[in-house]
Amino acid sequence: MGYHQGLATQLVKVNSILVNENNRHSFSLFYAIEGDFLCQKNKQTSFLLKEGNFVINNSSELLVLKQTTQHNSLLHLTFYFSEIEKMIGQDWRPFFSDERLANFSEEDKQKLSEKMFRLILEYSDIQSKDRPFQSMTYLLSFLDGLNKIVLIEESVKKNQLLVSDHPKIMSIIEYVEEYYKQRISLKDIAQKEYLSEAYLSRLFKEETGINFSDYVDNIRLKHGVEELRNSRLPVLTIALNNGFATGKRFTKLFKEKYGITPHNYRKQEVAKLEDLKIDREMTEDYSIFSKEEMLQIIAQFMLNQNLKKESLDLPSQYQLDVKKESYGILKKPERIINIGLAENGISEDVRYQIRLLQEKIPFDYIRFSGLCSESDKRHYVIMDKHVNNHRLFSFINEMRLKPMIVLEIKKETTLESWKKELAYLREVIQGYVHFEASFKSGWFLELSSERDISLASYQELYRYAFDFLYNNFTTGFLGVTNPYQEETCFKEAYKWMAETERMPHFISFTYRDYALKSQREESDHLEFIEKLDELLLWLSNYQGISRQPDILVTEWNIIASDSHVLSGTFFRSGIVLKSLVQLSSRVKGVGFWLNLESELCQDIGNQDSNLSIFLHGPLRRPLFFVLTLFERVGDQIISETDRYILTKRFNSYYLLFYNYYYIDPANTAYENLWKTSKKEAIFKFNQLKKGNYLVKRFLLDSNHGGIYNQWLKAGGTIEMDTDIQEFLLQSVVPDFQMRKIEVNDGVIEERTSLEINACYLVIINRITED
Repeated sequence: MGYHQGLATQLVKVNSILVNENNRHSFSLFYAIEGDFLCQKNKQTSFLLKEGNFVINNSSELLVLKQTTQHNSLLHLTFYFSEIEKMIGQDWRPFFSDERLANFSEEDKQKLSEKMFRLILEYSDIQSKDRPFQSMTYLLSFLDGLNKIVLIEESVKKNQLLVSDHPKIMSIIEYVEEYYKQRISLKDIAQKEYLSEAYLSRLFKEETGINFSDYVDNIRLKHGVEELRNSRLPVLTIALNNGFATGKRFTKLFKEKYGITPHNYRKQEVAKLEDLKIDREMTEDYSIFSKEEMLQIIAQFMLNQNLKKESLDLPSQYQLDVKKESYGILKKPERIINIGLAENGISEDVRYQIRLLQEKIPFDYIRFSGLCSESDKRHYVIMDKHVNNHRLFSFINEMRLKPMIVLEIKKETTLESWKKELAYLREVIQGYVHFEASFKSGWFLELSSERDISLASYQELYRYAFDFLYNNFTTGFLGVTNPYQEETCFKEAYKWMAETERMPHFISFTYRDYALKSQREESDHLEFIEKLDELLLWLSNYQGISRQPDILVTEWNIIASDSHVLSGTFFRSGIVLKSLVQLSSRVKGVGFWLNLESELCQDIGNQDSNLSIFLHGPLRRPLFFVLTLFERVGDQIISETDRYILTKRFNSYYLLFYNYYYIDPANTAYENLWKTSKKEAIFKFNQLKKGNYLVKRFLLDSNHGGIYNQWLKAGGTIEMDTDIQEFLLQSVVPDFQMRKIEVNDGVIEERTSLEINACYLVIINRITED
């Protein structure tokens, strides 16, 4: 791959020997993606570059690498000084030391590796040329991290592991590296420098990033390793030669650092190096992976690194005892469909999608912003001057939905303009002669507000809306929006509502997390539930009110992404399904977007971060099938864990399993990224009565019910012809299997292979008794 803005990247397979000699115009970094490599730099002692580690080749250094395994891949990054100097506006000729890596934690090296992968993915993106400043930011961020870990000025001795600008600390470093074989005490050094021991210890850690005692141990271990490689002295002698008080201490620290004892290290590593001596006369022999292959291999490696621990924690067998005398109740929340602006409700495409929804998975509410505009009133003056709004309400009534109208209080909203807006609302509603009868079960008015609205202004406008609703309507309910970012403002307003006895009927909780991080932990994503629980707890503890408002989660997302929905193939059904189960015990209603177009009309940006049911026209996103599966689940809870919920309804049992993982969608831009953690799971249903059973199995994964892969196969274009559209409609449905089975021993076993974020539903129905 050619270089762009100071960087060139390629992934190579080392068949025999790779020899690379840099000139003074660049330096290189080699990162072992797969396999270990034997390295030799400038005729020095050979060493092993192990998988997941890197070596830096400075300008004018000679580096030789040799594969130790047939299947291998080595990432090669070349950084060009002249291009980087243009960015930073000054001369830049660094020298980097691989040995300094020994003094930094695995966590620090992991962070640097993640920055490197981000950089590669950004520079490999064909769109990156359109965002040069973002590409530059990734590059400079990585180089900054590299500087902090391994940068050494050329004037510094290359055998020093640490450097510091602080003269006292640099003096201590030089002292330790010269007298490491002798007894060294920080207390003695502090006395010589006329400093307290505590202050010097803290100063050393701040300047170097490592504790003084750990640094001394690393220096001694470094020289001890060299003696193990180059001599046949006993381990005890080597320990004493290098400043350790006992051989036991040396062995303990050595095992902590290298994972094996000094004796086994000498047997395995030294013997391996002797067997694989590099022939410096041989020529280069390697092959370069294509860009597409490189991105796929890197993506798989990133996922394996991020999910290594979690994958080990996922069991392969589940024992499910269906016999239980007492059951909990699964209260499925009412469903709210968000269509964006009110005008969307008179669109034929939107109406088609809503009719399909009400046929397959009926919703309870339809939520929209404002009212329809009546831009062409002159044709309807005699008939109906609010024709568009009345068409909307007629359709809502036909679909047996309850309208939820959102009115926004803006900074420029005055009491007079607010009165006019509500007066127009009353005029539209009263002009629709069947309104009260059609929505006798209730219609909902939700008041939203922009940020930085003063409390006094909000109170004035809310008071008027509250009185307006009660003075003009008998079936209306008033609610307020509570964005989680504005918790303090909401609590102040809520206290005032309670004191003035103007309590809302419902609270619309919205959650949008757009914070992109280099590494996301599960706790970052669970913040959604945690913030909701904080609100519920605060409301339940609030004294002096006779009725608690209903909580509706109207707009929410659980994983943020700044990419367009079709730029990647991220599949998140398992996360959504788990969140739905969590919400069931917490709120009355949950909202979803109808389609991407409705989100775009709201001008909220980052539309791929939200949950929409349709992609385009009749094309359904995975959320459609998540809701379909969730609708099938029974309402009597037999057992529930972090991974599944087992329920019952009459003579049927329902296992809903979600193999969820919280991962950053920025790491999922390539097709098979998530599939590397695919595992076989075995489910055993125990204590079943004898008889004949019908077993239905639904599998929702990226190949069954995931629009993205099928979309890309079909050409990935909105303007599709009939054949492509038909192909997509037939392809993106969950995998369904059904079989009959006779049970005599009380056990039914089901097994399947699950990729991450897959959903799995098994329905076991007893059709005849034995």
